[in-house]
Amino acid sequence: MVAAETTRRVDKHRAILDAALDVFARQGYADTNLDEVAELAGVAKPTIYNHFGDKAGLFAAVVETSSQDANKQVADVIAATSTDPADLRAELETLAHSLVHCLQGGAGSATMRLQLVEGARFPELISRVRDGNRDRTLDLLAGKLAQLSATGHLRLRDPGRAARQLMALVSDEPLVNSGFGARPVDPAVVDRAVTEGVDTFLAAFGPEPAPAT
Repeated sequence: MVAAETTRRVDKHRAILDAALDVFARQGYADTNLDEVAELAGVAKPTIYNHFGDKAGLFAAVVETSSQDANKQVADVIAATSTDPADLRAELETLAHSLVHCLQGGAGSATMRLQLVEGARFPELISRVRDGNRDRTLDLLAGKLAQLSATGHLRLRDPGRAARQLMALVSDEPLVNSGFGARPVDPAVVDRAVTEGVDTFLAAFGPEPAPAT
């Protein structure tokens, strides 16, 4: 009985967060009405107050949770990237697509919009979450690139710098094209940025060519 009640409470909590992310991203913090969030989540409005205290508390929880979700998705893909791939280019392109996936709509894009639009209203929260996630992603990416260097697939002196450069190469055009999270990006734009970005990265850091025989 207790376990079932706990599960229902967790389900309600997550439903409220998902609904609030959608409404906050569409309407902004100031114009968001908690009645609409409650209706979309399928809960009574007092349930929102019971879980999050007030509108500001709900917003903070949405930013924290949605950012953690996006960061975990990227972290899982980085962890799954082979350190001894049969096709290095294909492996890096798969990784790069994951790094810019948040720009192609869905929860990741909504999270970016909140961080951009509401940064002035919640500067400490947005800065902490955004910078923390970026730092964690770059640390994980640098670690994976260092492993690829150790196995002879890349030539790196500074994995941290290489991680920042790879991120910039594959994400800059899609980021600008999205209006910094304001709209989904055409998949063709992402494909081009990933292909050209990985090409440039490999030209700089790829393995030494085999000696001529």
